[in-house]
Amino acid sequence: MTCVQGDAGPLGTGAQGSEHGTSTPAHLPGRWRVAVVGGGIAGLSCARELSLRGHQPVVFEASGRLGGRCSSLSTPVGMFDDAAQLISGANRLASYASVLDDELPALNLWTVPGAPVEDEGDDAPPRAVTQPGLVGVPSMRALADAMARPLAVRLNQAIVQARREGGDWVLTGPDGDIDDAFQAVVLALPAPLALPLARPSAVVSSALQAVRYRGRWVLLVGTERPVGLPALRTFEGSPIERVAAMHAKPGRVTQGAQRWFVEADASWSAAHAGDDPDTVTERLLDLFSAHARRPVLPSFIRAHHWHHAFVEQPAFTMGRPACLWDETTRLGVCGDSVTASAVDRAHRSGVNLALTVAHSFDESRPRRGRRVAASWDSPVRAATATAGS
Repeated sequence: MTCVQGDAGPLGTGAQGSEHGTSTPAHLPGRWRVAVVGGGIAGLSCARELSLRGHQPVVFEASGRLGGRCSSLSTPVGMFDDAAQLISGANRLASYASVLDDELPALNLWTVPGAPVEDEGDDAPPRAVTQPGLVGVPSMRALADAMARPLAVRLNQAIVQARREGGDWVLTGPDGDIDDAFQAVVLALPAPLALPLARPSAVVSSALQAVRYRGRWVLLVGTERPVGLPALRTFEGSPIERVAAMHAKPGRVTQGAQRWFVEADASWSAAHAGDDPDTVTERLLDLFSAHARRPVLPSFIRAHHWHHAFVEQPAFTMGRPACLWDETTRLGVCGDSVTASAVDRAHRSGVNLALTVAHSFDESRPRRGRRVAASWDSPVRAATATAGS
């Protein structure tokens, strides 16, 4: 099993397809049609890079919305980012995020004041600010929607089985086989969801079985009364690990209720993994009010358990996590099954897998000489890794 870590190269629009559409372009001779199962940032990054290199990716997403870790939820009090809160680290996501002429950029730098503005008087000194990273506009999910525009995407299409037939892959959904043959398959899913589809590859299945995740409890709170906390803050030694203010992010609607994302830490979430949402809602609201040093009276409140929040043990741990690829079956894995649970790392993983697939295609054709894929970090490097715990 090899994984070539490569440079993303020049970015463009890729092959055109319907926006979140269901049509699949006709198969072009000499190129691979690649099924990308999972419409998160890793899967979309992989699909974009494959498209740029002339291949024909089709993205299958089981739910009705894209984004994965860049998830957003519409509520009666406004939009919440209910998973990743920002994007940090080196990445090229802004180059993928094509927007229409009358739209705001899908990514914007978040400038966060060091203190809540409602707690300052007129004579207060200038506030210190930080710029922790990029956020989606008008929601984190906007990035995924912009990335998907040039791609063939099938929403609400779960894949329940993948099998090999005559050298190609055949995918099966709840209603039967998908009417397309694919030359390669990419699984951009959490390991427990990817495992049933990876059975044709013993080496990929073995690697995925070693993956372990940590879940998190998340509380979404809307309140008419100012909370009095900085727009982004982490806590140490508290059951609450971090809070983020949706209404303070750029490009967000600020009128009406304040909207807060409250994330419990790993140990508290594990200790209360079996609790019902109502019990968790009450406990986290009390803890949130204690940090605010005032009662928080919600006009909207909801708790949910983020099952695959953070990978504790990825499948690929040799060197810098990148991707898994089985050359024999042409099955690959990218995303936080194989790398750290962060948007920029998922993006890099998807890019690396796309380059590995493209390199595999090039090497499978009769040609003079052999080309070595360029590394993300250095001009020329190919990384070979074995799967394991």
